Amino acid sequence: MQRYISLNAGFLVVCTLLGIVVPSQAGRTTEAKRLPIYVVFTVDVESFSNGNPERDIWGRAPNEPQEHGIGRMMDILDRHGAKGTFFVNIYEAPTSGNDTMAEVCRVIHQRGHDLELHTHPGPMFDVFSMQDADPVKQTQILKRGVELIKEWAGAEVVAHRAGGYMANLDTIKACKQADIQLEFSYNMGWPESDLGREGLTENAPFVRDGVLCVPVTCYIQASAGSWKSMRFLDIEASSPQEVRKVVADLHANGVRTAVVMMHSFSFFRMGKRHDRVERTLDELVAGFVADPDVEVVTARQLYEIWRADPNALVGADYMPTTGWWMTYHRSWQRLGEGWKNIAVAFAPPVFLVLVISGGVIIRRRRRRRKSREAARASK
Repeated sequence: MQRYISLNAGFLVVCTLLGIVVPSQAGRTTEAKRLPIYVVFTVDVESFSNGNPERDIWGRAPNEPQEHGIGRMMDILDRHGAKGTFFVNIYEAPTSGNDTMAEVCRVIHQRGHDLELHTHPGPMFDVFSMQDADPVKQTQILKRGVELIKEWAGAEVVAHRAGGYMANLDTIKACKQADIQLEFSYNMGWPESDLGREGLTENAPFVRDGVLCVPVTCYIQASAGSWKSMRFLDIEASSPQEVRKVVADLHANGVRTAVVMMHSFSFFRMGKRHDRVERTLDELVAGFVADPDVEVVTARQLYEIWRADPNALVGADYMPTTGWWMTYHRSWQRLGEGWKNIAVAFAPPVFLVLVISGGVIIRRRRRRRKSREAARASK
């Protein structure tokens, strides 16, 4: 993290020499710099609506000798002495099977990782998302999830994340009613989330209705004037460089938590291996564990910190910016992974070629016009 702070300092010096004005970094405090930032690695454990738990949760396939699902994720975390928080969608039990989902819960809990609740309630409660349910039904959904995780794995749920981050203010109240102390659904970078659109915070944790709400970390990847493109820390979508810079900027500006998310199928999306994503998780966990400015914790550990000292997570609020260059660099790193990366990667050189070509054409036309005018003048 120190090298990013040093690079930022060098950048500010260069900008000063060039007369470029950069945004002030208000909110930094000497005390906040001395405190570590708590980083939580979270996994949404679920199958697609027509998915296969063997593939989408365990990462198993007949042609693959190794698993590339939650077991592999736990292996990586364990290798570096860290633990992750796994939000399990137990509500797919009617389609995936009670035994299947119970095994998922037991394995996570028995391996010492943090087993928490994820809600895609449709198969059990005939409602698409938490924010589509009334307050009474939201409480019923959460209480049923808490009961099943207790029954299947013997674990007490302390944290919840709504599927698709589709929660609202009633979800926080429902967590309180269901005796769930932490809410991880707040995400400003997901436009379909009613809760995220409330604008209650940017990245700082906050308490509402007695529940600690911990946002999924968001950042601005590019901006132009009033337009801003926001993204959140997703192992699949964000590059390691972006994640490290965002966490470093949050720490430097006194924000107390950073939340990184992924899915159980992030290593094996639709049965296709994503070795790059595995390397990203391994690199980030190793780096953060070794960083004295970072403490890797689970949601449950974060709750214990907060319960021991309600002011422990009080700090500044801040929205980091990674900028156009990191976005452009990421697109070249992932050139073969979708049309958006191709579009972003080739847009600048294509634009440059068009500008140069246009300049050449205009220059030639001017020369021809001058030649014709000179020819007419000589007659």
